[in-house]
Amino acid sequence: MSTNFNYCVFSIFCIEDFNKILDAIKIIYKSELKEKKADIYNSIFDIDKFINPPSGGKHLPRFCCWKNELYKDKIFFISNYEDGLINLCKQIQIKLGCSLIMCAMSNNLTYPKYMFYYLNQSENERLIQVYKEDKWIFYEKGYALPFENVNFYKKRQIRERLNNEIIYYYLNKNGIDFESIDKKVIIFFEFARKHW
Repeated sequence: MSTNFNYCVFSIFCIEDFNKILDAIKIIYKSELKEKKADIYNSIFDIDKFINPPSGGKHLPRFCCWKNELYKDKIFFISNYEDGLINLCKQIQIKLGCSLIMCAMSNNLTYPKYMFYYLNQSENERLIQVYKEDKWIFYEKGYALPFENVNFYKKRQIRERLNNEIIYYYLNKNGIDFESIDKKVIIFFEFARKHW
């Protein structure tokens, strides 16, 4: 995936069977799909339209799930919502019984946000965030994971405690190269809410 973005938020479901995520979406959105308020389809694979999502929640949700041949046991998820549709991702994770990783990264924003979130099958949660409002804020919840370098969080400058480079590092520790997640795609679908 290109690193040329202002804001990007995406998730990774640590599961191999792509049909399971599709089935989970069909269950979660059963009534919306039946009433034709939403649709699942395949078109041309293009996740660029999900980069730099608008803020707020007045727009209709859209998301894409895909799998590539480089990561046989991972399914990737990206949406057009600034929060990455985290509540939906948690619902999917519960239905799949797998681990979930969610990352948020920023470039050249007045109010940047960085997040690394991990939720495993036992519902043990880990969240690390650095973001700027009036001032820089660092927040963490849960126990540090074995691949984390907690020395990052001791840096004097809050904005240096979590950033894109540290998130790339954590992804690499989980066997994922950020720039390759949208390469060699073998299967995907898009979901679009058509009206409320």
